[in-house]
Amino acid sequence: MNIKWDENKIKALISSIKDSLSISNSGSVSYKGDFEFKVDALFSYVEHKYELDIDILYENFKQAVISTYKNNRLKKHNDILKNFKKICDERLSIKKDYVLLTSISLDKEFKLKRRKINNCVINFYREIPKKYKYSRSQLIEENASLDLSEQPNYLYVTVSTQAHDETTAFKKGIAALDIIRSLLQMSFQKRIQILEHAPKLKYFSDSYVSLGQMHSLHKVSGAKACDTTWYEPDFHYKGPIRVKNHKNTESNITLWLDKIRNSQFSEHLSKSLVNYINALDHTDQEFRFMKLWSVVEVLIKTDDTKLLIKRISFFYADRAYATEVLTSLRNTRNVHVHAGVKPLNVELKNYNLCFYIENILKFLILNPFKCEKFDTILKFISSPTELNTIDQQIENLHMVKKFISYS
Repeated sequence: MNIKWDENKIKALISSIKDSLSISNSGSVSYKGDFEFKVDALFSYVEHKYELDIDILYENFKQAVISTYKNNRLKKHNDILKNFKKICDERLSIKKDYVLLTSISLDKEFKLKRRKINNCVINFYREIPKKYKYSRSQLIEENASLDLSEQPNYLYVTVSTQAHDETTAFKKGIAALDIIRSLLQMSFQKRIQILEHAPKLKYFSDSYVSLGQMHSLHKVSGAKACDTTWYEPDFHYKGPIRVKNHKNTESNITLWLDKIRNSQFSEHLSKSLVNYINALDHTDQEFRFMKLWSVVEVLIKTDDTKLLIKRISFFYADRAYATEVLTSLRNTRNVHVHAGVKPLNVELKNYNLCFYIENILKFLILNPFKCEKFDTILKFISSPTELNTIDQQIENLHMVKKFISYS
């Protein structure tokens, strides 16, 4: 596992951290109250790909800073990263098997196929598997104050995975299921509900397949893996949705998952799909609007307005129209962020953003030009499509070729 940071950007922070630490005569390290703030800032510069829960990673990093200070007073900055790697690797060397049990708002009559995503095995059931039933009921009783319950006719899901700890297992399992939900979202046909008067229903942009209220973690035997119960704090029951064309939906998911699995940038695609469905899970329309813009920026790897709009509008025949619509949406986002002005017709704007996001996602997943590197795609969609510009580029290339032949 490669861990790195730009050492030129963290020298002042490490120097300041030294001032917050001290060693007693007994050899124990103590620190001042501002130590946490400095370590938190320093941790943000660390580049890694560990799948451990972020809170556990932070505690590991803090431990690495303290142990490095104890050994050499932080004279060798990269020793912090070496110690951090050692601690994380030791924790990851022992993994346990976990099974996440939850439900989704898909009618249980439309049972989906077994799937494997990011080393997680996902199975779907019309009823709770018997071996998990008792421990799940037990968790509901133990958390009576939360008023947890099962949702009628929802499809049950188990996600089997390996992880070092319960929190990581939960997050890893939910993320794998989120990819399925996001692909289902893209499979369903969207229409403006003309007869609806409420903007939220007329321009519907909620997640079609939402999570059930409760998520429980189990051992392979079926017993509860821990006393912790995860649940949706803003859960509102909605009836299970029915899939009109189950066969086509399954085919789409199979195709897209195969493409993602074989993609050179599968990790980026997976994270983008999770980000997308998570944005749609938020009930507050203004917050959803901001989250959707975040999805766009991460998806095409830029927050520069001009470049962002150039890359998105690349896909449309009427590029001028798409550019003006996207500019309008971007301006609304900027005014909302910087001036706190509530977006007008925010439901309509969210619906529109979903249209652009899903088209980009489908293009990147299918990768019709078979680009092996994501940077190649970004360069491609950043190129001009105006005919006069393309003609000028071709003419320039001919001149270059002629020059080379003379040299």
